[in-house]
Order: sequence, then C-alpha cells, then structure tokens
Amino acid sequence: MSDQPPIAQAILAQAAAWLLLMQEGPLTPAQQLELEHWRYRDAEHERAWNRAQRLLTRLGTLPPTLARQTLVRPDSSRRTVLRSLLVLLGAAPLGWWAWRRNEGGTEYLTALGERRDVLLADGTQVSLNSHSELRVRFTAEQRLLHLRRGEIYIVTAADPSRPLRVRTGQGLMQALGTRFSVRQFPQETLLAVYEGAVQVQPEAAGGVIVQAGSQLRFSRDRFDPLEDARDAQLAWRNGLLIIDEMPLLQWTQELMRYSDQRLVCDPALAKLRVSGSFPIDDLPLALAMLAQSHKLRTRSEAGGIFISR
Repeated sequence: MSDQPPIAQAILAQAAAWLLLMQEGPLTPAQQLELEHWRYRDAEHERAWNRAQRLLTRLGTLPPTLARQTLVRPDSSRRTVLRSLLVLLGAAPLGWWAWRRNEGGTEYLTALGERRDVLLADGTQVSLNSHSELRVRFTAEQRLLHLRRGEIYIVTAADPSRPLRVRTGQGLMQALGTRFSVRQFPQETLLAVYEGAVQVQPEAAGGVIVQAGSQLRFSRDRFDPLEDARDAQLAWRNGLLIIDEMPLLQWTQELMRYSDQRLVCDPALAKLRVSGSFPIDDLPLALAMLAQSHKLRTRSEAGGIFISR
C-alpha cells in the first residue's frame, strides 16, 4: 500500500530466495515448515511473502530472458536470477505493469486477492477483480478488450467511430453505451448489464441484445434464461461479498477467489442458504461472521479450513 513504509531489502532478499527455491521444485515437508516459521516470525516477513506470492502468479509471463533462466537454470546463473527476482519484488507493482504495456496491445493482470482500477486511453474505466487477465487493443476500427481470465466491470467512453467490444472464450460482446460486467468461467461467460445495453454474439449461435437490469450466462452455442442483474454483484469493488440465499458450497468458492486458503464444507451443508455481507480481504473475519450468523463451526486441518455444524 502507498501509505506503508518500504520493505527492508534484506527481507525482500529472503522472500526472493524462497520464491526461487519453490520454482526449482516442490518444497520438502521440512522446507515447508521452515518457510512457515519464517513467515510468521515477523509481520514484515509475511508482508514480503504476500508480495512474492503476487509475483509467483505472474511467473508464467516474466520477460522472456528471465523466464528462460528461471526454468532452465545452471548453478552459475542462479545468483543472477535471484537478483532479478529481487528487483521485481522491490519494483512491484509499477515496474511489472510497465513491462506488460510494452508488448503488442496492453495487458493488465491482477494477482490472487488483488483488484485494480484502470483508465484506458479513450476514457473507458475498467475495474479488474482478483486473479484477472485482460488484453486491450485499440485500432482505427474498434476497441477490443479480451478477457482471458477473471472478471471486469466497465464504464464505456463514447467513441462513435470505434465500437467497444469484449471477447471471452465463448463469444463477443459489443457495448451500446453502457455500464456492464463480464466474468469468465471455465466453459461459460456471465454478462451483467447495469446501464444501456450489450449485444452478445456467441461463437456458434445467433446474437441477442441484453438490456440494463438483466444478466445472461452463455456458452459457445447456447444461452441460459435471462436473470436480474443487481448492483450488489459489484460489491467486490468495495471489498465485499453481498449475497442473498447463496448455497454454502458456492459461498466457499466465491471466497476462494480472493485467497489461496482452501475452504471445505461438510457435504451435508453444501446447499445451506447463506445471506449477508462478508469481507473478501479478511478471510478469518468472514469465517467468523459465517459461523456466528449461521451457527456453524470452522476448524483448520491439513487440507484447509473445514466448515461443519
């Protein structure tokens, strides 16, 4: 955060060393225990490790020379790679984003638990949810946003000569002067329109126009029935999950979008309906609120956090 002091270089170096060790292969149980002891020994250690984890989610898109060294690393280059990782950790996130913008088009990424607001060159406002990947390419004919992963919320800027389109793995959407959100699922896209309208063209089906106040889930060749779109679905922009009668299993899946902590519920409780407002940036608090409001119990186990009666 901007109001926090810089992390000491020595602590960043320790985090970089652990990050590099993890890239060389799975940690042994003894190494895993040592890493946990190091993380919890000091709040600054945990802060440095959180930054390292955000970088870890992006290792697949490192600059080519560094990625090559990281994957095929003779002992003589290990020290060089370690210094490179330290530079990336110390410069994050601004240096990373600057590098991504140097490639063809502009690519925006958020790490697990990270959210970001972006102002595009045409004045369009885009908010990226946790663990999202968006490529933006403007040409003389169109403004194309390719959502490869995650979720975005868009407030479009007017440009009569260039339509704004969003592509996902299932099809193409064209904004008709609007506010809307798009979420990429493994085999489906969820579009919610809050103002104006959006024209949807799946890869292998006819098109349809979705008006404000409606949401549509679609695959490459079919549409689900239209449903109501509610502003509460955008509460993630304010750090909240606001739900009404959501099955507990789905609640755990939503919270895991923002944390690497695994949540497991008793199968008998999978369909238990959950309502309320939960913080997505404070998992312990969210679990405590769930336990208190729905008379449940949570306990930590080797495989994660287990939720039961």
